[in-house]
Amino acid sequence: MEQNSLIDRLLELTLAIQHAAAMADWQEAARLTEERTPLFMELTPEQDATAMDAIRRIQEIDAAIAANAKATQGELQVEYSSAMKKIQAASKYHQAAKF
Repeated sequence: MEQNSLIDRLLELTLAIQHAAAMADWQEAARLTEERTPLFMELTPEQDATAMDAIRRIQEIDAAIAANAKATQGELQVEYSSAMKKIQAASKYHQAAKF
């Protein structure tokens, strides 16, 4: 694939990953990431200034997605912990009610 077309495709996939992450569609984000990953291997070391700008944009978007994923993971851990505490409390209540 021609380098400019390749970088355009990488940016397109990155923007789709960003959208999927914003929608909390992590399965789609993972699928798109798997589609995108092998394309990076086709990049050549020498790139023009326009290509380097696009690559930097991809890196910035990836960093934002990673930060979003980490924040979401933390929120899910808090929700899981809260749900488990509620289940334990309900279980203790039912055990006490039996006696």
